[in-house]
Amino acid sequence: MSSYSYEELCERVANAIAGQIKIKSDSCLGLPTGHTPLGVYRYLSEWSRQGRIDWSKARCFALDDYLGTSEENTFHYYLEKNLYSHTNIRPEHKFNPCHTDDYDRLIAEQGGLDLTILGIGGNGHIAFNEPGTIAASWTHCTFLNQSTRVANQDSFGELAHVPTRGLTMGLATILQSRWIILMANGEKKKTIVENAFRGPVTTDLPASLLQKHPRTDVWTDFSLDFSFPAESPALV
Repeated sequence: MSSYSYEELCERVANAIAGQIKIKSDSCLGLPTGHTPLGVYRYLSEWSRQGRIDWSKARCFALDDYLGTSEENTFHYYLEKNLYSHTNIRPEHKFNPCHTDDYDRLIAEQGGLDLTILGIGGNGHIAFNEPGTIAASWTHCTFLNQSTRVANQDSFGELAHVPTRGLTMGLATILQSRWIILMANGEKKKTIVENAFRGPVTTDLPASLLQKHPRTDVWTDFSLDFSFPAESPALV
């Protein structure tokens, strides 16, 4: 369990991603969206423009996406704008759950997820796996909790425009990743992170299932009152 400033947190996560690609050029990456990873993508974009990262063999899988919204509000668009367009990733290596009928088969065919970056919602959701999602879930369509929609309404102008459904990697999908980094920023996330990693493992708090994963790092920009096993990232 490690805490940094927000900029340090983002640089650390970006270094982990860049290091993973350096170690294994055809790495499969699970990538999040939202406000938290924007700093990560700024670092990766800059390093890519400098020629420090070669994305030509890397495979990128969006964790989730909305259903029933305009293109500019999709997570596919978000990743294209904030990361993909600044790199040399090949079009055929950009994957989204909305673009295939069998995301899990596709992930398996590409060799499985090497590194997955997660955020955490205020109710403990990871990707769009809301409280109550079964532990054995694979990629699936889900209804979004009201709290999740409220948290995302800034991107849509008003709550009525926030989609009510999404497609998401399931908990089983995520837990098959070889390495997971959960990043959280802002003191408002402190309680839910502590509950997820100090409390019982329960699908009522989906992030708590990460306690069962053999290689999960938890990095934050706030201090925590406990430690959690963590491995150092590969730096570039």
